[in-house]
Amino acid sequence: MARRRPRSPTPSRGRCSLYLHHRSSRRERAGRRCGVCHSGRGWRRFEIVHPAEREPVALCGSCRARFGDDPPVGRKPAPASKPARAARKPLSPPKPHTGERRTERRPDRLRAALRKMPGSFSTAMAARAAGLNNDKTLARLQDLERRGEVQRLGNRWSTEPPPSDIASAMDRLEARTSNLRIVRDRPRAG
Repeated sequence: MARRRPRSPTPSRGRCSLYLHHRSSRRERAGRRCGVCHSGRGWRRFEIVHPAEREPVALCGSCRARFGDDPPVGRKPAPASKPARAARKPLSPPKPHTGERRTERRPDRLRAALRKMPGSFSTAMAARAAGLNNDKTLARLQDLERRGEVQRLGNRWSTEPPPSDIASAMDRLEARTSNLRIVRDRPRAG
């Protein structure tokens, strides 16, 4: 049986064991996470910083380089002596909480695309122009048809107003009679 060699009272790295224990216990209490960015990478190289009038904080190398001896954790809020700063409006509107609806609406992409479309177009053409899928575009076009903003012409759509009763009757008559030429009265130019 091999005999064990007795342990030396000092650590092999030349550091005092009390100091090693003190630093590692602080790191352990910090949960092996940086106090600012909460990163756990390279936790053995974390440094303990003692900011003035605050609790000690364990910092990773990047946070130590960024903030030095004054990390942003544990700071007391600045006194509200300047009411003008508190009354200043935020730069961006606050985000709505889950379940709330936004009051302002984004511009309708389909309606904007329909303004640029030719007189007659297919559902796929409208979907491509608006950047929507075909199913959603078809449902929206049917909704716009119910509102009277677009008309269905067979398997195509049109944004032009529907023809009047007289104009459609004349077109039907013209289509049925091939040997007659119908001349419509037009106002004289000039």
